[in-house]
Amino acid sequence: MTTGTLDIRYLPDAEVDAALDAELRELLSTCFTKPQDHVFRRRRYFNEMPAHRWLARDERDGRLVAHLAAHERTVLAGDRVHAAGGVAEVCVHPEYRGRGYAGRLVGAAHDWMRERGWDYSILFGEPRYYASSGYVPVSNLLLEERGSDGATVRREAGGALVFPLGATPWPDGVVVWPGPIF
Repeated sequence: MTTGTLDIRYLPDAEVDAALDAELRELLSTCFTKPQDHVFRRRRYFNEMPAHRWLARDERDGRLVAHLAAHERTVLAGDRVHAAGGVAEVCVHPEYRGRGYAGRLVGAAHDWMRERGWDYSILFGEPRYYASSGYVPVSNLLLEERGSDGATVRREAGGALVFPLGATPWPDGVVVWPGPIF
């Protein structure tokens, strides 16, 4: 399998200009096609704007062909607070799939997160797509959100996949993700 020539760059979301916003929305709309994904026609995020992005362009023509976003999060395990990257909107243009681009984006994001001392990378997705990047399903992650009545509500975070970025293994017992899914 050829991986092709690919230019991967990190960019804080705050530096996304109008032209790049249009490119991102086009790529996201092309890659995500479920009915709820219509939001990408209007904005470059699903629920919450990420702080960080990795963009991959074809070095031959500069075309935006792949993307990964990351949110800065924490998770709570007992009395410990762990820094975590919430990975979202990982996509590769259909014409460029099967070349290892998603794995290269994930690797670049993991390296960046490690440099900042983050403990885990967490995403919500299909294990078959992310196992090759080291992600494993976990069943002990609970989402903690405010209900419509203002009360704190905890629910299981179905589909959660975790990649430990360093020597700290994923905790046993309940792990709490404060706030909504991105």
